[in-house]
Amino acid sequence: MMSSEITITYLNIILYALSYQLQRPIEPFLVRSLIHKHSNNSHSDNEESTSNQTYGRLTSFFSLIQTIGSPLVGMLLDRIGPRRTSILVYTASAGSYWLLAQATSPMGLYASKVPTLFQHAFLVGQATVSCSFEDDDDDEDVSSARRAAALGRMTTAYTIGATIGPALGGYLASTDLYAGARLAVGGSLLSVLLSMIYLKDHRGRNLRDTRNNAPCSKGDDSEQQEANQHDHSTFLQSVKHTLSFLHHPKLGPLLFMKLINGISSSAFTTILPLILTNQLQFSPSNLGYFMSISSMSVAVFAAVGISPAMSFFGNYPDRLAFWGMGCRVVSLLTFGVLVSQTLSVNHLPGEDSDVSSNAGGLVLVLTLACVVISLASHVHATSLTTLTTGSVPSHDRGTILGLEHGIFSMARIVGPPLGTALLSRPSWFGSRGNVTIWGVVVMCVGMDFVVMMLLRVWSMRQYARMKGGVEVYNEELSKGLAKERNDHEHSD
Repeated sequence: MMSSEITITYLNIILYALSYQLQRPIEPFLVRSLIHKHSNNSHSDNEESTSNQTYGRLTSFFSLIQTIGSPLVGMLLDRIGPRRTSILVYTASAGSYWLLAQATSPMGLYASKVPTLFQHAFLVGQATVSCSFEDDDDDEDVSSARRAAALGRMTTAYTIGATIGPALGGYLASTDLYAGARLAVGGSLLSVLLSMIYLKDHRGRNLRDTRNNAPCSKGDDSEQQEANQHDHSTFLQSVKHTLSFLHHPKLGPLLFMKLINGISSSAFTTILPLILTNQLQFSPSNLGYFMSISSMSVAVFAAVGISPAMSFFGNYPDRLAFWGMGCRVVSLLTFGVLVSQTLSVNHLPGEDSDVSSNAGGLVLVLTLACVVISLASHVHATSLTTLTTGSVPSHDRGTILGLEHGIFSMARIVGPPLGTALLSRPSWFGSRGNVTIWGVVVMCVGMDFVVMMLLRVWSMRQYARMKGGVEVYNEELSKGLAKERNDHEHSD
């Protein structure tokens, strides 16, 4: 039975995703519109290249702000509790969307990203939900499966809003590019109101006690002492403690994999709307529906598929992450082939045509390929988060999630401009549109292969440690039993 806090957390995440996705598919069109409005150069190719690069830089700036804010919000969650953190997060979101609704120049778009320093509602929700399900002391694998299922349901809550948002935002943009941003302000303020009324205001030690009394806490004395010390730590000590996870022998490699995968994912997700709008001539409404289909697929799988998938792989998150990344590699290659085929069958980019309506069969398969990419990315990310949150005490889960979000935001500083640079570079073989997409696809596939190899090495080392620990335990147990028999024989 879910508590009212968890229910409101899920509802807030739905509103958060809906508000964010209302304006997300519109940003490429808004950037292009403002570039065209303030450009003195009428050459369409130069204008398209400028729009692509501006969109990439805007995404990187947003990621830079989020990189700074993610660990900060994670620490605030541990110190001032979910209620005040949620109010801060949704207030910042409302401020960001209000500034976006007022933007009349590219600089206005940059200004709208500044309040996103605190726009980390999904982080707050993950930290709350991941600690609300019971850990099993006797079976760590079952505990991992339950935590993965909880994080999957969190993703489902997000993707419910993310499914409605793009379609609704694309529909509103047909008459006003700013309508989605204005509606997002109202959605964020509603979340502020819900947080003020329904969420509890834990602070300091009370938050620790709540977590340690929760089913997910093991109640270990050393863990309790560590939590108490953390309560009285200064801000600099908290930062130092957070950064210590980066060189942790078990967590460090996982976080590094998150960074590489984040660069690959952010590069692809940045160039995807550019390919669909500029090269395949998708309209705002078509782009919105396309993104909604991908989001809906992830929502359904997160709700009913992640737990069976984890069970299929023996409740080993690392195995699920490995094969999820393998599926992503195959889907990325399929995407590249389909984009090239669609452009060659129809028209080259820049001509006055709507490829999305002229090549229905290919676009359908293209949609399916992107759905598989989204599902594989979700499986990999959820599995890695299951591993990281299962490797720290319950009172550090907010901190490790904040660090994860910060790392992914850092990756989005590098990924978007890298993707747009590859997309904008001249063709190697004279067929602009076909070859440029392959530059991005090859980069993403290469990075995904690196992550797969690193994950395999990490898994082998962890299994070797587990096997070694079992062997040592069995040896000590045998010695203990032998000693007991000897003592018994001497006593007889």
